[in-house]
Amino acid sequence: MPRKVKNKRSNSLYFNSKQSDLTRKKPVRKINIIDVKSINENRKDTPDPPKKEEQVLTLRDVLNNYLESTSVHGLQYFGKMEIKIGILGKILWTCTMVICFVCLSLMLLQFLRRYNENPINSFTKTFNAPIYSAPFPAVTICPTVPVSMRRRLAILENVILPENNEIKLSGISSRYGHHITHPYASKSFSDMDKLKAFLNANKWTITNFLKILIPCEDIFESCWWSGERIDCSKSLKASDSSYGLCCSFNYNLADYIGYHKGQPHEKPLSSPDFGRWSGLKLVINKEMLVNDEVDLHDTLKFMNSNGIVVLIHHSFDFPGLNTDMYTLQTGHELDIAIEPRLIQKPRGYQHRNKENQLVNVCIAEDENTLEYFPVYRFSNCYANCRIRAMINICECLPYIYDHICQLYNIERCELDRLSCIQKNKELIRIVNDIQNENFTCSCMVPCDNVNYNGYSNAITLMETSPSNNESEKTGIVRVFMHSQSFEVLITIPAVDRTYLLASIGGIFSLFLGCSFLSFAEIVYFIYLYLYGIFAGRKSRARPKQLSTIK
Repeated sequence: MPRKVKNKRSNSLYFNSKQSDLTRKKPVRKINIIDVKSINENRKDTPDPPKKEEQVLTLRDVLNNYLESTSVHGLQYFGKMEIKIGILGKILWTCTMVICFVCLSLMLLQFLRRYNENPINSFTKTFNAPIYSAPFPAVTICPTVPVSMRRRLAILENVILPENNEIKLSGISSRYGHHITHPYASKSFSDMDKLKAFLNANKWTITNFLKILIPCEDIFESCWWSGERIDCSKSLKASDSSYGLCCSFNYNLADYIGYHKGQPHEKPLSSPDFGRWSGLKLVINKEMLVNDEVDLHDTLKFMNSNGIVVLIHHSFDFPGLNTDMYTLQTGHELDIAIEPRLIQKPRGYQHRNKENQLVNVCIAEDENTLEYFPVYRFSNCYANCRIRAMINICECLPYIYDHICQLYNIERCELDRLSCIQKNKELIRIVNDIQNENFTCSCMVPCDNVNYNGYSNAITLMETSPSNNESEKTGIVRVFMHSQSFEVLITIPAVDRTYLLASIGGIFSLFLGCSFLSFAEIVYFIYLYLYGIFAGRKSRARPKQLSTIK
């Protein structure tokens, strides 16, 4: 009986075992070999269907494919589209693309300029750094009043007058000695040779002469530090400055001139407290503030003769022309509240200057490039430039650089050559970067720089101070920290390579809607374009080869 296999989606199949046996016993028909040969011959006579030739893309096809598939906005409207925009549409899109390219170029040039100039951004690290961790500033006092009659008489009693040297001329020299010898004096002294003979007769140098005229002990009546009285002669020492011979508190630079660069230095003082009753208090002698005589020689007024000059600077800054200056008048109390600010810059960053040269953003303490100062400071750099200018112009240095002359074997400008410094003071008073044919001065800030912002206030003294019985003709200088904390800033370049790369990518995306992947597409289609040129030449060369073979 036949077996039946059912399938819902197919016809029924019957398997008959008897019928299968009959088919097996049925004789097999023999195929004639002649028929097979004839079939093969017939097949050979019929030609094979032609093969499809590989289609070679033309350059126009490659360009149209790129315009249709590119990620750059706007270019697809210049290719084949189902929507035809017409000539007017292509003109509008051409103008749009040109405007976008112009805006892109302008912004790109602006970012490149900012990258080359390398402006900076400052971020506040903390507002609450304790005030005792900030170095207290150095305070330099420079008297400008002519020497008093009492002091001059005491000097002239024990001096040797050379021949043909009038006592009157010696008196004028002793009265205005610190004005006559000032390197940046506005007027020159006509009898400089007689003053030189006076100093030679007593075997004085200019520095010794000025120390005798105005010793630091005569400037101060009393000195106070953190509310306690201190010895003025031990705490305030004679110091050189751009304003002549002065007296300084907490000034350490002069002690390290000539030492090896990078050698550890003594830390400056710091104030444990803040406020008006802390810090430094100096009571000035009234003779240093008041001109006790009527000046009949108007031509000898070389400098301002009222009060004294107060300079606030860092302990390792040379008190020069870049230093903050205050003036104390007689009968007043000058309060200077100091607000320090520490600005830190990372090492290793560079930027391009106006001459398109790569220079460091800041100078580290162990990268001192100054010839004559052991510590790199902003003020010291310009003082170093002034020294170089003096050597180039006059081939000597005035007395305010005696330490440097002694250590570096540089010739001193004695009185006969001091006039060269005074006549060329406009070329020598360097306070900013300059560049000319003969001289170049370029200064950078240190990587760890402490700035002192001073807020001054002058208070009129009463006729008699109830606390210290100070006369109204005296003057008081108070220098103290403004608050119990100070600010620490971190400064970094505003534009670095990462910022520049992100900015360029944002500009291209803003105006053209493309990215770095679009540049890869352009390179790829350039490859296809060149390949199309090569394939076209090869396809045109094939018919010529076949014709030559035939």
